[in-house]
Amino acid sequence: MDALSDKARAKCLAYLRQVEEHGFGLPHSVIAKVRGKIWELRPEWGGIEYRFFYVAIVGRRIVALHAIRKQSQKLKAKDIEMAESRYHDVLKRLVDEATPPIRRRTDQKES
Repeated sequence: MDALSDKARAKCLAYLRQVEEHGFGLPHSVIAKVRGKIWELRPEWGGIEYRFFYVAIVGRRIVALHAIRKQSQKLKAKDIEMAESRYHDVLKRLVDEATPPIRRRTDQKES
């Protein structure tokens, strides 16, 4: 997002806020399902279309996975695969954070 103009960035952030507020109840012109749990957000500014790949995690927590400037009618497989890979990384981190560390018992008597 750093490479975007201020106005384009503001528009993209406004779209992200809409997803946070309204979830999957937005029209198809704004969001669309890509594959599995991955969705795309479809902001446009100055004749340029952008795509943000994201997932919704428990509750209304939105995780942006990948963003592109759309250059063709069809999404590229490599962009979808990148989003899927990052989604799996997010899931792994969530599981790792939720798993308590294994602790050794130190209260056993030595013989």
